[in-house]
Amino acid sequence: MQQHYQLSFFEKLIRVDLKQASLKQKQPDKNFFSYTTTDVISQKDNMLHGFGKYLYDLGNKKQVGWYIQMHQHQLVLLMDQTAGYLSEADIISINMLSPEITWINLYKIIYRNLAELLSFLEREFTRYLDVDCKIPVSYLLSAQNGFVQEVETIKEDFVKAGTDEELLAIVFLPFHEFLEAEHIGCFISYHQLFYLRELQKKLRTLLGNHRAGLDLTEKLKDLLQYLNFNSVHYFRYWTEIVNREIEELPTIREKLDRLIFMQKRISQAAIKPGFIFSKLHSTLQGQLQSWLSDEIVYQKEKESLLSGGNIPDELSRWKDFKVQTVFSVSQLGNIIRLLLDSGLYLNKNKTELLDFFSYFFTTVKQDSVSSGSLRSNFYKDNAAVSKAVREILMGLVNHSHKGMNVAVYFALNYFLQQF
Repeated sequence: MQQHYQLSFFEKLIRVDLKQASLKQKQPDKNFFSYTTTDVISQKDNMLHGFGKYLYDLGNKKQVGWYIQMHQHQLVLLMDQTAGYLSEADIISINMLSPEITWINLYKIIYRNLAELLSFLEREFTRYLDVDCKIPVSYLLSAQNGFVQEVETIKEDFVKAGTDEELLAIVFLPFHEFLEAEHIGCFISYHQLFYLRELQKKLRTLLGNHRAGLDLTEKLKDLLQYLNFNSVHYFRYWTEIVNREIEELPTIREKLDRLIFMQKRISQAAIKPGFIFSKLHSTLQGQLQSWLSDEIVYQKEKESLLSGGNIPDELSRWKDFKVQTVFSVSQLGNIIRLLLDSGLYLNKNKTELLDFFSYFFTTVKQDSVSSGSLRSNFYKDNAAVSKAVREILMGLVNHSHKGMNVAVYFALNYFLQQF
Protein backbone atom coordinates (compact mmCIF):
# COMPACT_ATOMS: atom_id res chain seq x y z
CA MET A 1 0.00 0.00 0.00
CA GLN A 2 3.00 2.32 0.36
CA GLN A 3 2.88 3.42 -3.28
CA HIS A 4 -0.68 4.65 -2.75
CA TYR A 5 0.05 6.70 0.36
CA GLN A 6 -0.96 10.21 -0.69
CA LEU A 7 0.43 12.44 2.05
CA SER A 8 4.15 12.07 1.30
CA PHE A 9 4.26 15.53 -0.29
CA PHE A 10 2.83 17.20 2.82
CA GLU A 11 5.05 15.21 5.17
CA LYS A 12 8.23 16.29 3.36
CA LEU A 13 7.03 19.88 3.02
CA ILE A 14 6.19 20.32 6.72
CA ARG A 15 8.88 18.20 8.34
CA VAL A 16 11.81 18.99 6.05
CA ASP A 17 11.43 21.76 3.45
CA LEU A 18 9.70 24.43 5.56
CA LYS A 19 11.75 23.63 8.62
CA GLN A 20 15.02 24.11 6.74
CA ALA A 21 13.82 27.18 4.80
CA SER A 22 12.57 28.98 7.91
CA LEU A 23 16.00 28.56 9.52
CA LYS A 24 17.68 30.25 6.54
CA GLN A 25 15.19 33.09 6.02
CA LYS A 26 13.33 35.24 8.52
CA GLN A 27 10.39 35.35 6.08
CA PRO A 28 9.85 33.42 2.81
CA ASP A 29 10.63 35.14 -0.46
CA LYS A 30 7.84 35.81 -2.93
CA ASN A 31 8.73 32.98 -5.32
CA PHE A 32 9.02 30.35 -2.59
CA PHE A 33 5.70 31.48 -1.09
CA SER A 34 3.98 31.45 -4.49
CA TYR A 35 5.12 28.06 -5.81
CA THR A 36 4.68 26.38 -2.40
CA THR A 37 1.11 27.67 -2.19
CA THR A 38 0.43 26.50 -5.75
CA ASP A 39 1.90 23.05 -5.05
CA VAL A 40 -0.14 22.67 -1.85
CA ILE A 41 -3.42 23.51 -3.57
CA SER A 42 -2.60 21.32 -6.59
CA GLN A 43 -1.67 18.34 -4.40
CA LYS A 44 -4.85 18.77 -2.37
CA ASP A 45 -7.02 18.89 -5.52
CA ASN A 46 -5.34 15.77 -6.92
CA MET A 47 -6.07 13.90 -3.69
CA LEU A 48 -9.71 14.99 -3.69
CA HIS A 49 -10.19 13.76 -7.24
CA GLY A 50 -8.20 10.55 -6.94
CA PHE A 51 -9.16 9.39 -3.47
CA GLY A 52 -12.60 8.04 -4.30
CA LYS A 53 -11.43 6.29 -7.49
CA TYR A 54 -8.63 4.50 -5.68
CA LEU A 55 -10.99 3.31 -2.92
CA TYR A 56 -13.49 2.10 -5.52
CA ASP A 57 -10.75 0.06 -7.20
CA LEU A 58 -9.63 -1.25 -3.81
CA GLY A 59 -13.04 -2.88 -3.24
CA ASN A 60 -12.38 -4.73 0.04
CA LYS A 61 -14.21 -3.00 2.91
CA LYS A 62 -11.57 -3.86 5.50
CA GLN A 63 -8.83 -2.41 3.32
CA VAL A 64 -10.96 0.67 2.63
CA GLY A 65 -11.47 1.19 6.36
CA TRP A 66 -7.77 0.76 7.09
CA TYR A 67 -6.84 3.18 4.28
CA ILE A 68 -9.31 5.86 5.41
CA GLN A 69 -8.23 5.65 9.05
CA MET A 70 -4.53 5.74 8.16
CA HIS A 71 -5.02 8.99 6.24
CA GLN A 72 -7.31 10.37 8.96
CA HIS A 73 -4.63 9.84 11.63
CA GLN A 74 -1.85 11.23 9.43
CA LEU A 75 -3.86 14.31 8.45
CA VAL A 76 -4.54 15.10 12.10
CA LEU A 77 -0.86 14.59 12.92
CA LEU A 78 0.26 16.88 10.08
CA MET A 79 -2.30 19.51 11.07
CA ASP A 80 -1.06 19.45 14.67
CA GLN A 81 2.56 19.71 13.52
CA THR A 82 1.62 22.71 11.38
CA ALA A 83 -0.31 24.21 14.30
CA GLY A 84 2.91 24.06 16.33
CA TYR A 85 4.13 27.06 14.30
CA LEU A 86 0.91 29.02 14.89
CA SER A 87 -0.54 30.81 17.89
CA GLU A 88 -3.99 30.05 19.29
CA ALA A 89 -5.29 33.26 17.67
CA ASP A 90 -3.80 32.21 14.31
CA ILE A 91 -5.56 28.83 14.47
CA ILE A 92 -8.91 30.39 15.38
CA SER A 93 -8.56 32.79 12.43
CA ILE A 94 -7.20 30.11 10.10
CA ASN A 95 -9.38 31.29 7.20
CA MET A 96 -8.28 34.92 7.54
CA LEU A 97 -5.07 35.74 5.63
CA SER A 98 -3.23 39.03 5.62
CA PRO A 99 -1.64 40.21 2.34
CA GLU A 100 1.89 39.88 3.77
CA ILE A 101 4.23 37.14 2.60
CA THR A 102 5.04 35.50 5.94
CA TRP A 103 5.71 32.05 7.33
CA ILE A 104 2.55 32.39 9.43
CA ASN A 105 0.40 32.93 6.34
CA LEU A 106 2.07 30.03 4.54
CA TYR A 107 1.46 27.68 7.48
CA LYS A 108 -2.16 28.85 7.63
CA ILE A 109 -2.58 28.03 3.92
CA ILE A 110 -1.11 24.55 4.46
CA TYR A 111 -3.27 23.96 7.54
CA ARG A 112 -6.40 25.08 5.71
CA ASN A 113 -5.79 22.68 2.81
CA LEU A 114 -5.08 19.77 5.15
CA ALA A 115 -8.31 20.60 6.99
CA GLU A 116 -10.18 20.51 3.68
CA LEU A 117 -8.85 17.00 3.02
CA LEU A 118 -9.87 15.84 6.49
CA SER A 119 -13.35 17.35 6.07
CA PHE A 120 -13.67 15.44 2.80
CA LEU A 121 -12.93 12.14 4.57
CA GLU A 122 -15.34 12.98 7.39
CA ARG A 123 -18.12 13.88 4.98
CA GLU A 124 -17.72 11.15 2.36
CA PHE A 125 -16.48 8.21 4.46
CA THR A 126 -18.10 8.80 7.86
CA ARG A 127 -18.69 5.13 8.68
CA TYR A 128 -15.00 4.27 8.20
CA LEU A 129 -13.64 6.98 10.53
CA ASP A 130 -11.80 6.05 13.71
CA VAL A 131 -13.78 7.78 16.47
CA ASP A 132 -10.91 7.16 18.89
CA CYS A 133 -8.60 9.28 16.75
CA LYS A 134 -7.43 12.59 18.21
CA ILE A 135 -9.24 15.68 16.93
CA PRO A 136 -7.17 18.47 15.33
CA VAL A 137 -6.30 21.55 17.38
CA SER A 138 -8.68 23.72 15.33
CA TYR A 139 -11.61 21.43 16.20
CA LEU A 140 -10.77 21.68 19.90
CA LEU A 141 -10.54 25.48 19.89
CA SER A 142 -13.70 25.84 17.81
CA ALA A 143 -15.67 23.52 20.12
CA GLN A 144 -14.35 25.30 23.21
CA ASN A 145 -15.51 28.65 21.85
CA GLY A 146 -18.91 27.13 21.08
CA PHE A 147 -19.31 25.49 24.50
CA VAL A 148 -17.99 28.26 26.73
CA GLN A 149 -21.11 30.44 26.77
CA GLU A 150 -23.93 28.04 25.95
CA VAL A 151 -22.93 25.40 28.52
CA GLU A 152 -22.95 27.95 31.32
CA THR A 153 -26.34 29.26 30.17
CA ILE A 154 -27.80 25.74 30.10
CA LYS A 155 -26.47 25.02 33.59
CA GLU A 156 -27.97 28.25 34.97
CA ASP A 157 -31.36 27.36 33.46
CA PHE A 158 -31.26 23.95 35.18
CA VAL A 159 -30.43 25.62 38.50
CA LYS A 160 -33.36 28.04 38.08
CA ALA A 161 -35.64 25.05 37.45
CA GLY A 162 -34.66 23.59 40.85
CA THR A 163 -32.51 20.72 39.59
CA ASP A 164 -30.27 18.99 42.14
CA GLU A 165 -27.02 20.98 42.03
CA GLU A 166 -24.90 18.00 43.09
CA LEU A 167 -26.16 16.17 40.01
CA LEU A 168 -25.55 19.21 37.81
CA ALA A 169 -21.93 19.43 39.00
CA ILE A 170 -21.40 15.84 37.81
CA VAL A 171 -23.19 16.32 34.47
CA PHE A 172 -21.24 19.46 33.57
CA LEU A 173 -17.84 18.24 34.80
CA PRO A 174 -16.88 16.76 31.37
CA PHE A 175 -17.69 20.12 29.74
CA HIS A 176 -15.50 22.00 32.21
CA GLU A 177 -12.64 19.53 31.68
CA PHE A 178 -13.03 19.94 27.92
CA LEU A 179 -12.95 23.74 28.22
CA GLU A 180 -9.77 23.59 30.31
CA ALA A 181 -7.94 21.32 27.83
CA GLU A 182 -4.74 22.84 26.42
CA HIS A 183 -4.70 23.04 22.64
CA ILE A 184 -1.13 21.74 22.50
CA GLY A 185 -0.42 18.23 23.76
CA CYS A 186 -3.95 17.41 24.98
CA PHE A 187 -5.64 14.30 23.58
CA ILE A 188 -9.36 14.74 22.88
CA SER A 189 -10.92 12.11 20.63
CA TYR A 190 -13.69 12.39 18.04
CA HIS A 191 -15.73 10.14 20.35
CA GLN A 192 -15.43 12.56 23.26
CA LEU A 193 -16.37 15.54 21.12
CA PHE A 194 -19.34 13.72 19.53
CA TYR A 195 -20.63 12.67 22.97
CA LEU A 196 -20.41 16.17 24.45
CA ARG A 197 -22.16 17.71 21.46
CA GLU A 198 -24.99 15.17 21.72
CA LEU A 199 -25.26 15.68 25.48
CA GLN A 200 -25.37 19.45 24.99
CA LYS A 201 -28.14 19.09 22.39
CA LYS A 202 -30.21 16.75 24.59
CA LEU A 203 -29.83 19.01 27.64
CA ARG A 204 -31.07 21.96 25.60
CA THR A 205 -34.04 19.89 24.36
CA LEU A 206 -34.87 18.76 27.90
CA LEU A 207 -34.98 22.38 29.05
CA GLY A 208 -37.08 23.37 26.04
CA ASN A 209 -39.69 20.71 26.85
CA HIS A 210 -39.72 21.49 30.57
CA ARG A 211 -42.95 22.67 32.17
CA ALA A 212 -42.90 24.77 35.32
CA GLY A 213 -43.52 22.76 38.47
CA LEU A 214 -42.24 19.43 37.13
CA ASP A 215 -39.18 17.77 38.67
CA LEU A 216 -36.28 18.11 36.23
CA THR A 217 -33.90 16.06 38.39
CA GLU A 218 -35.64 12.76 37.60
CA LYS A 219 -35.96 13.70 33.92
CA LEU A 220 -32.24 14.44 33.85
CA LYS A 221 -31.46 11.04 35.39
CA ASP A 222 -33.58 9.38 32.68
CA LEU A 223 -31.64 11.30 30.01
CA LEU A 224 -28.30 10.19 31.47
CA GLN A 225 -29.53 6.59 31.44
CA TYR A 226 -30.56 6.97 27.78
CA LEU A 227 -27.17 8.47 26.83
CA ASN A 228 -25.25 5.78 28.77
CA PHE A 229 -23.52 8.38 30.97
CA ASN A 230 -21.33 5.83 32.75
CA SER A 231 -19.26 8.37 34.66
CA VAL A 232 -17.73 7.05 37.89
CA HIS A 233 -18.96 10.20 39.64
CA TYR A 234 -22.54 9.64 38.47
CA PHE A 235 -22.47 5.98 39.52
CA ARG A 236 -21.41 7.00 43.04
CA TYR A 237 -24.06 9.73 43.16
CA TRP A 238 -26.82 7.34 42.05
CA THR A 239 -25.89 4.57 44.50
CA GLU A 240 -25.64 7.03 47.40
CA ILE A 241 -29.13 8.38 46.61
CA VAL A 242 -30.58 4.85 46.47
CA ASN A 243 -28.78 3.84 49.67
CA ARG A 244 -30.31 6.78 51.54
CA GLU A 245 -33.75 5.96 50.15
CA ILE A 246 -33.46 2.28 51.13
CA GLU A 247 -32.25 3.10 54.65
CA GLU A 248 -35.41 5.14 55.29
CA LEU A 249 -37.70 2.17 54.59
CA PRO A 250 -38.72 0.42 57.84
CA THR A 251 -38.73 -3.24 56.77
CA ILE A 252 -36.48 -5.50 54.74
CA ARG A 253 -39.44 -6.52 52.61
CA GLU A 254 -40.04 -2.90 51.62
CA LYS A 255 -36.36 -2.51 50.85
CA LEU A 256 -36.46 -5.59 48.62
CA ASP A 257 -39.66 -4.41 46.92
CA ARG A 258 -38.05 -1.07 46.13
CA LEU A 259 -34.77 -2.58 44.91
CA ILE A 260 -36.54 -5.11 42.68
CA PHE A 261 -38.75 -2.37 41.23
CA MET A 262 -35.68 -0.23 40.47
CA GLN A 263 -33.95 -3.23 38.89
CA LYS A 264 -36.96 -3.73 36.61
CA ARG A 265 -37.08 -0.04 35.73
CA ILE A 266 -33.37 0.10 34.88
CA SER A 267 -33.51 -3.05 32.74
CA GLN A 268 -36.49 -1.73 30.75
CA ALA A 269 -35.11 1.79 30.21
CA ALA A 270 -34.46 2.89 26.62
CA ILE A 271 -30.77 3.20 25.73
CA LYS A 272 -29.32 5.08 22.73
CA PRO A 273 -27.73 2.34 20.57
CA GLY A 274 -23.93 2.34 20.35
CA PHE A 275 -23.60 5.35 22.63
CA ILE A 276 -21.38 5.52 25.72
CA PHE A 277 -19.63 8.23 27.72
CA SER A 278 -16.49 6.29 28.69
CA LYS A 279 -15.27 3.25 26.78
CA LEU A 280 -13.03 2.37 29.72
CA HIS A 281 -15.98 1.34 31.90
CA SER A 282 -18.94 -1.00 31.49
CA THR A 283 -22.30 0.46 30.49
CA LEU A 284 -24.27 2.50 33.01
CA GLN A 285 -27.13 0.01 32.83
CA GLY A 286 -24.72 -2.86 33.53
CA GLN A 287 -23.14 -1.04 36.49
CA LEU A 288 -26.50 -0.18 38.07
CA GLN A 289 -27.93 -3.67 37.49
CA SER A 290 -24.87 -5.27 39.07
CA TRP A 291 -25.06 -2.97 42.10
CA LEU A 292 -28.80 -3.60 42.56
CA SER A 293 -28.29 -7.37 42.28
CA ASP A 294 -25.61 -7.28 44.99
CA GLU A 295 -27.82 -5.15 47.23
CA ILE A 296 -30.79 -7.51 46.76
CA VAL A 297 -28.63 -10.51 47.70
CA TYR A 298 -27.39 -8.62 50.77
CA GLN A 299 -30.91 -7.73 51.92
CA LYS A 300 -32.11 -11.32 51.43
CA GLU A 301 -29.20 -12.70 53.45
CA LYS A 302 -29.83 -10.10 56.12
CA GLU A 303 -33.49 -11.14 56.24
CA SER A 304 -32.46 -14.79 56.56
CA LEU A 305 -30.09 -14.01 59.45
CA LEU A 306 -32.67 -11.93 61.30
CA SER A 307 -35.26 -14.69 61.00
CA GLY A 308 -32.79 -17.20 62.44
CA GLY A 309 -32.62 -19.16 59.22
CA ASN A 310 -34.92 -21.96 60.46
CA ILE A 311 -38.69 -21.46 60.51
CA PRO A 312 -40.73 -23.55 62.99
CA ASP A 313 -42.95 -26.13 61.29
CA GLU A 314 -46.16 -24.31 62.19
CA LEU A 315 -44.86 -21.01 60.78
CA SER A 316 -43.38 -22.61 57.67
CA ARG A 317 -46.85 -23.90 56.86
CA TRP A 318 -47.96 -20.29 56.28
CA LYS A 319 -44.81 -19.11 54.54
CA ASP A 320 -46.37 -19.00 51.06
CA PHE A 321 -49.99 -18.69 52.15
CA LYS A 322 -52.09 -15.79 50.78
CA VAL A 323 -55.64 -14.69 51.52
CA GLN A 324 -57.01 -14.06 48.04
CA THR A 325 -59.44 -11.14 47.73
CA VAL A 326 -61.37 -9.28 45.05
CA PHE A 327 -60.32 -5.89 46.48
CA SER A 328 -58.10 -3.41 44.72
CA VAL A 329 -55.08 -2.10 46.65
CA SER A 330 -56.89 1.19 47.26
CA GLN A 331 -60.01 -0.63 48.54
CA LEU A 332 -57.96 -2.87 50.84
CA GLY A 333 -56.18 0.16 52.31
CA ASN A 334 -59.52 1.93 52.82
CA ILE A 335 -61.10 -1.09 54.54
CA ILE A 336 -58.15 -1.50 56.93
CA ARG A 337 -58.37 2.19 57.89
CA LEU A 338 -62.14 1.86 58.37
CA LEU A 339 -61.69 -1.09 60.71
CA LEU A 340 -58.94 0.68 62.67
CA ASP A 341 -60.78 4.00 62.96
CA SER A 342 -63.97 2.23 64.09
CA GLY A 343 -62.07 0.41 66.83
CA LEU A 344 -62.75 -3.06 65.44
CA TYR A 345 -58.99 -3.57 65.01
CA LEU A 346 -57.02 -2.80 68.17
CA ASN A 347 -53.44 -2.91 66.84
CA LYS A 348 -51.50 0.22 67.80
CA ASN A 349 -48.64 -0.21 65.31
CA LYS A 350 -50.12 0.67 61.94
CA THR A 351 -46.88 -0.10 60.07
CA GLU A 352 -46.80 -3.69 61.33
CA LEU A 353 -50.49 -4.17 60.56
CA LEU A 354 -50.10 -2.89 57.00
CA ASP A 355 -46.99 -5.03 56.48
CA PHE A 356 -48.99 -8.07 57.64
CA PHE A 357 -51.82 -7.40 55.18
CA SER A 358 -49.40 -6.68 52.32
CA TYR A 359 -47.60 -9.97 52.99
CA PHE A 360 -50.58 -12.31 53.52
CA PHE A 361 -53.29 -10.73 51.33
CA THR A 362 -53.61 -10.46 47.55
CA THR A 363 -55.70 -8.03 45.52
CA VAL A 364 -57.69 -8.60 42.39
CA LYS A 365 -54.73 -7.63 40.17
CA GLN A 366 -51.68 -8.33 42.33
CA ASP A 367 -50.53 -11.55 43.97
CA SER A 368 -47.90 -9.58 45.85
CA VAL A 369 -48.93 -6.25 47.38
CA SER A 370 -46.25 -3.65 48.05
CA SER A 371 -46.40 -2.45 51.66
CA GLY A 372 -45.48 1.03 50.44
CA SER A 373 -48.40 1.05 48.01
CA LEU A 374 -50.80 -0.25 50.67
CA ARG A 375 -49.56 2.37 53.14
CA SER A 376 -50.06 5.13 50.57
CA ASN A 377 -53.67 4.04 49.93
CA PHE A 378 -54.30 3.63 53.67
CA TYR A 379 -53.70 7.35 54.23
CA LYS A 380 -55.23 8.56 50.98
CA ASP A 381 -58.70 10.13 50.94
CA ASN A 382 -60.58 9.15 47.80
CA ALA A 383 -64.35 9.64 47.58
CA ALA A 384 -64.76 7.09 44.78
CA VAL A 385 -62.87 4.41 46.73
CA SER A 386 -64.86 5.13 49.91
CA LYS A 387 -68.10 4.79 47.95
CA ALA A 388 -66.96 1.46 46.45
CA VAL A 389 -66.06 0.14 49.92
CA ARG A 390 -69.47 1.16 51.30
CA GLU A 391 -71.15 -0.72 48.45
CA ILE A 392 -69.04 -3.81 49.22
CA LEU A 393 -69.97 -3.70 52.91
CA MET A 394 -73.66 -3.00 52.18
CA GLY A 395 -73.67 -5.99 49.85
CA LEU A 396 -72.23 -8.03 52.71
CA VAL A 397 -74.98 -6.77 55.03
CA ASN A 398 -77.68 -7.52 52.47
CA HIS A 399 -76.26 -11.00 52.10
CA SER A 400 -76.71 -11.68 55.81
CA HIS A 401 -79.73 -9.52 56.76
CA LYS A 402 -82.22 -12.39 56.56
CA GLY A 403 -81.06 -13.68 59.91
CA MET A 404 -80.49 -10.25 61.41
CA ASN A 405 -82.71 -8.26 63.74
CA VAL A 406 -84.23 -5.36 61.77
CA ALA A 407 -83.11 -2.80 64.36
CA VAL A 408 -79.56 -4.12 64.24
CA TYR A 409 -79.62 -4.01 60.45
CA PHE A 410 -80.63 -0.33 60.36
CA ALA A 411 -78.11 0.49 63.08
CA LEU A 412 -75.33 -1.12 61.05
CA ASN A 413 -76.56 0.61 57.91
CA TYR A 414 -76.43 3.96 59.72
CA PHE A 415 -72.90 3.12 60.94
CA LEU A 416 -71.67 2.45 57.40
CA GLN A 417 -73.10 5.71 56.14
CA GLN A 418 -70.75 7.58 58.45
CA PHE A 419 -67.72 6.46 56.38
